Amino acid sequence: MTNPFRLFSLPFLPLKKVLDNFGPHGIIILSLCSQRSKSIAVTYSGPSKDVKLQLMYYNGIDLCHDFTDLINVDNVSYLEHLEDPILPTVPIGKFRNVQYEMDGDCLVTYWYNELTGLTEIGNYAREIFNRDISQVSIGGADMDNYKRLIKWAMDTQGYIRDFYFEPENTLDEDLDYVLENVKCTGCLSITAKPSENYRPAKPLVCDLDQLAIHYGFWIKQEDLLTINCRVVRMEGGSKLTSQNFNVFLKHWMTGGCSKLKLFHVSVEETINYETVLDGVEFIGRGDDVKREYVNDENAVDIMTGGFDVKRQSDNITATITESSKRFYMNVWPDFAGNSY
Repeated sequence: MTNPFRLFSLPFLPLKKVLDNFGPHGIIILSLCSQRSKSIAVTYSGPSKDVKLQLMYYNGIDLCHDFTDLINVDNVSYLEHLEDPILPTVPIGKFRNVQYEMDGDCLVTYWYNELTGLTEIGNYAREIFNRDISQVSIGGADMDNYKRLIKWAMDTQGYIRDFYFEPENTLDEDLDYVLENVKCTGCLSITAKPSENYRPAKPLVCDLDQLAIHYGFWIKQEDLLTINCRVVRMEGGSKLTSQNFNVFLKHWMTGGCSKLKLFHVSVEETINYETVLDGVEFIGRGDDVKREYVNDENAVDIMTGGFDVKRQSDNITATITESSKRFYMNVWPDFAGNSY
């Protein structure tokens, strides 16, 4: 008979070396074994807790790290197919008897209400890993409870770094709720497709790192002038015009959208660059001039020719690259620090 290994009898440094190799899955399992093991998991500091916690309320409901499932949330009704539907239990948050099973390294938990389970697990993960949830993703067809999840995140943390909103069907009031209530500092990604004539109920204010709008037809000139982001990408046939881009370019040249590094917009109307550059001092570059620009994804964009415009207040230069249906504006230095 093998004697059990008394993990907690180890001195501090050997114990830490063991925990350094547990990984986030192991830290979660350790924390659920007893109050003592939970205390050790909470106080431990090391690579096994170097995680980016994500809550996914999509086709699956999960706590993830780097898009790898740590804890799944399922409904207890899924247990009906089992011959013996009674599983072992663990205490999580306010709930003392949460049924669970293992799927590889992932802990699969069963709840009467999945959103309640997800928020309890979110609270538990914040306690165990000593950090906030960094990303919330909401999407799919079941959007009944998305407001509860957003309210929980804002009430609990005050903000979320990255927020992804990807519903299959979008009511205008749903998008209004997201724009008005989500406080985001990193990336705000919106795949929602509102009605054709949608306008936000309140003025759009985006002061964050990245803004990605996948159906950008509802963004108008007045919205551009309230955006201050490092990266702005808009897809889905924006209705912005060459005149709108001219106004935005002049806005940037006088200090507006001061964070901007990359501004890419897919448009419906063919871009007239004489209109875009009307009243703007620029240096035109021939097609023989090719420059590499390292973008926010650490990929290299090859820019051929284009127009260089300078912001006089700080001598920052941006390059406008010609394309008939896509507006490209890249600000130097690039994301790797390379000058033009």
